[in-house]
Amino acid sequence: MASPDAGRGIIGSLRHAGGKVRRRAGRFQRAGVRHNGGGPGAEYPRTYRVDPAPPPVPDDWPEPPSVDGPFKAVEPTVEPALVSYDVSLFEKLNAEYASSPISPIAPLYDSASVSERARKRVASVHRRISLSGRTTLEVGCGAGYEVWYAAHQFGADAWGVDVAPRQAWPHLTGDRVHLIAGDISGEHGLRDSTFERVMSFTVWEHIRHPYTALAQTYRIMKPGGLCWMRANLYRGPTASHRSRDIYFPFPHLLFDDDVIAEGLSRAGRQPIGAAWVNRLTWEQYEQAMIEIGFIIRSLEFDIRPLDEAFYSRFEDVLGRYPRRDLERAFFNVTLEKPLREMYR
Repeated sequence: MASPDAGRGIIGSLRHAGGKVRRRAGRFQRAGVRHNGGGPGAEYPRTYRVDPAPPPVPDDWPEPPSVDGPFKAVEPTVEPALVSYDVSLFEKLNAEYASSPISPIAPLYDSASVSERARKRVASVHRRISLSGRTTLEVGCGAGYEVWYAAHQFGADAWGVDVAPRQAWPHLTGDRVHLIAGDISGEHGLRDSTFERVMSFTVWEHIRHPYTALAQTYRIMKPGGLCWMRANLYRGPTASHRSRDIYFPFPHLLFDDDVIAEGLSRAGRQPIGAAWVNRLTWEQYEQAMIEIGFIIRSLEFDIRPLDEAFYSRFEDVLGRYPRRDLERAFFNVTLEKPLREMYR
């Protein structure tokens, strides 16, 4: 299932994100911007003609030979044997990879594990963009432990927003810990130009309107503010989010959700498909970020080299994607809202 934003395009998804963003996006639309090939932010003319101009097209055209059935193949086309991506193959692959799973250690969600993971995350972000005393927002705050640590360890005025309240929230909320239920791409009640720092950990891939969410994040950040974001890329090997039960790579690219659910059910596990993840590539994220007005200050990918034998075995499906996309599991990006916005 594709992201609703993906079908509308970046410009359409920003219509309700604020007048400033609309004006900027409108100019890109008129200019016909592309970001692949010419580098991020490159502008291209809509048409091209050599100089001097080519001679006029003559009115009289030569007649080619008349051939019966010109599209008919001279020799029959040999179609490769098709792989049947059914439950039997799913079970076979899971058995093959059980001793060497794609994600050997799946995350735990008990209080101690969540707390330890939150400490590591917040410390990592602080080392990059400094949370000390800053007005800080976590987008997709979950249980809220990262927000609590930002306040208690680094003295931040710390806020968290998530689509649903969590059981831990009443225990963590305090004078400098604010946890609110809301949708960053919709209703959230956060004011313009409020936050000096924003952080987000493996949430953006689950946002159904990711472009609008980026525009809203830009809106609520203070000029000069910084955002650190980590997100899972759909074409990567672990984007199914089912590594606790599925041991081989790319199950979400190879199998339909009903096959995954049946395979897990037959193994005595919860009968669910792959997690919903929007299908954006990094280049689509990058284009949106730049069009909205962010400056990209740093970028790195978590790279998982392809299992070449696995790739060759299922090249009929995996070969549809650029190899670099199949190797990019996550991106980690630092974004800055400029001190002075440059309206074009």
